[in-house]
Amino acid sequence: MKKLLLTFFATVLISMLLTCFWAGSHQNMFDYFNEQGSNPWYIATLMDCYWGFFIFYLWLVYKEDSWLTRIPWLIAIVCLGNIAIATYAIVKVVRLPSDASVEDFLLKQKPTNRASA
Repeated sequence: MKKLLLTFFATVLISMLLTCFWAGSHQNMFDYFNEQGSNPWYIATLMDCYWGFFIFYLWLVYKEDSWLTRIPWLIAIVCLGNIAIATYAIVKVVRLPSDASVEDFLLKQKPTNRASA
């Protein structure tokens, strides 16, 4: 399971990086925004994309305990989209034990029981 998740998220990350570099080599991103910014389908697609990012971010808030971790990931997701999402997922998968299940990836880890001093 761990290998499958790593393969999937690495594919997402690599394909997004390659696509962004390719697109950027053909047209300046800000020129495109100026040309398409008022197009209704551009706006609809952008809204769909960002609502998806925020849905993912809600899961990240569930997984992470600290706002010192949550806030930088929010900024990264808003600025980099699926590049940041795939990176976050890869970090989480790499930290899993080799025998981890999908549930271990998706669900919040229970705190370990530590003896009080």
